[in-house]
Amino acid sequence: MLMTETNTAAMEKRVLRAAHVQLHKRNLTAFFEHGQFWVEHLPSGAQWSVDDCQPGDFCFEQVTQGDSD
Repeated sequence: MLMTETNTAAMEKRVLRAAHVQLHKRNLTAFFEHGQFWVEHLPSGAQWSVDDCQPGDFCFEQVTQGDSD
């Protein structure tokens, strides 16, 4: 099982920590849907799918631009 397919509170915290570092954004939330984690920037609605990545833990692929970045 991939890390991003693991729906636990501890994994959610890891995803959020990595998202803050890589995306350089505040006001992010992580949620588990369709068998994987997603990250959303609350002010704009921009969304990223979370993937396992080597090297490192996670990669973030933006799937929704949102209203304003």
